[in-house]
Amino acid sequence: MSINFHHSDERDPTTRGRIIGQRWRDAIHGTAEDYDWLFDAAGLDLHTVRTIAEQGYELLHDWAPDLAGELAGVARGAELDLWRVAALNCRTEILVRGRIAGLKECTAAAWLPPQGPPSVLQTWDWIPSISNFTVLRHTSPEDLTVATFAENGVLGKAGVNSAGLGLLFTLLCHTSDGTAEGVPIHAVARKVLDTARSVADAVDIVRSARLTASASFTVLTWDGESADGAVIEASPAGVAVLPPEEGYLLHTNHFLDPALAPGDRLAAIGDDTLPRMDVLRARKKVLTTANRTEWAEGLVCHWEDGAPVCAHPRPGAPVTDRWETKMLISFDLDRGLLILQEGGPCAATEDGWLEVTV
Repeated sequence: MSINFHHSDERDPTTRGRIIGQRWRDAIHGTAEDYDWLFDAAGLDLHTVRTIAEQGYELLHDWAPDLAGELAGVARGAELDLWRVAALNCRTEILVRGRIAGLKECTAAAWLPPQGPPSVLQTWDWIPSISNFTVLRHTSPEDLTVATFAENGVLGKAGVNSAGLGLLFTLLCHTSDGTAEGVPIHAVARKVLDTARSVADAVDIVRSARLTASASFTVLTWDGESADGAVIEASPAGVAVLPPEEGYLLHTNHFLDPALAPGDRLAAIGDDTLPRMDVLRARKKVLTTANRTEWAEGLVCHWEDGAPVCAHPRPGAPVTDRWETKMLISFDLDRGLLILQEGGPCAATEDGWLEVTV
């Protein structure tokens, strides 16, 4: 695997996107080819993929024209059709129309201590074939410096901004997914990072988006004196805000809100999201230690242990149901850092962390 780092001082979103597309052309083409394969493996034909991508882009253009402009620039710079770049950003919206296998990913945990900034760690799990990622550092229209991690050509995922806000991202699946048109859920994450200065701001942004796919956003803030945080569960059926429980925010890939949980798709089919949550609850106190590597070591749990918090491809599993922990994601809101390490918890080392300053 490799992480590409792109620092942009360009304030015009279309120009910024064009430069990104030109610089990372080969990586973006590679990601597009990976998703062409995944869409096909999920039983989705090209017409369906293109239609959903174009619908998502049009809605994005209305909701966040600056982000739509950046995608148009990426397409131009990378010499890809705009709908193909839109499809990368609408990959969740597209995949919810296909076979549900392969839609499970990520375990997120945060602790808000009585004093001091939050302790935060997320695993990012996805298909093994995707092996290149980009960390984008840029200045948003709200004059916030933002660092966000995502696949090449995708607007954003997890990240931090200079207002002292950090965001973790885990996928959800709901029975309301795919029942209407919606903006890309990854664009919602990026807009939170570009715009929000508080948890309340983040909630307002998520509520303002018309959705056709679901996700949870663990949003945390630190102003130098006090921390705040919540999990925002977002779906076409509604948005729920979950406060910390005894100082912890823990999330995997199923809905916890009582009103949204009856429509959850992954827990209903016996997905591993439930045992992973059990592991988080049992081991959450590891986040109260001072060492980030110890947090990772405390979450080492594999399939053979009962829950793949640290995931590795399973031999014999369907191709759309093989995934691995590709990245550990954390941040330090006191120092304004996005912190990453390639691989899963079982491979974490003290000197493996990469820091990106906002």
